[in-house]
Amino acid sequence: MSKKNHTDTPANAPFEHGADWQQRYDDASTRWERGGLNPAFVHWDNGGQFNTLKRVIVPGCGRSPEPLAFAHKGAHVAALDFAPTAAAFQREAFAKAGIDAKVDAADVLKWTPEAPVDAVYDQTCLCALTPAVWQDYADQIHAWLKPGGRAFMLFMQTGKEGGPPFHSPLERMHEMFDPARWVWPDEPYFRADHDGGKFELGVVLTRR
Repeated sequence: MSKKNHTDTPANAPFEHGADWQQRYDDASTRWERGGLNPAFVHWDNGGQFNTLKRVIVPGCGRSPEPLAFAHKGAHVAALDFAPTAAAFQREAFAKAGIDAKVDAADVLKWTPEAPVDAVYDQTCLCALTPAVWQDYADQIHAWLKPGGRAFMLFMQTGKEGGPPFHSPLERMHEMFDPARWVWPDEPYFRADHDGGKFELGVVLTRR
């Protein structure tokens, strides 16, 4: 891998698709941060799901360790976040590791990769977006992936109205990621618990 870290100019568009995430970093209000790898990431990694991935997009990456973990497995990573603070954190992490990556402070509904990729890993992005734009986001993920590519989705389950994080009921997820364009695995799905009763359901969708 190259030893030069790639950075792009942050997008200037307002955070019109959800809360102002930069303000949350400024206020040190980042309760969604786990401080380590998501249990679903570890589960999928131990099962060999990431072994052949060459290009991975991590939207809504925040300050999570997953982008760098993918890079250590040999994948070229594109890490995206609305908040410049999150993007700066990822740039520094890749620079310290001496690994090349694409890190953008960008609107995920407008950003496009140079070419379709092998995988998208979403553990915090969908639930942070307002449900009104969820279908647009699902369409983006489909466009980002090559045929046969996989979307590693962590569907947030809060059981409550409002957000973020927004409750992501499986019925709605099946409508957005419809079987005409996606292959769904059989249940049960991996469960990753959060404090306070919230949990995520880990589902690996395959693009048709």
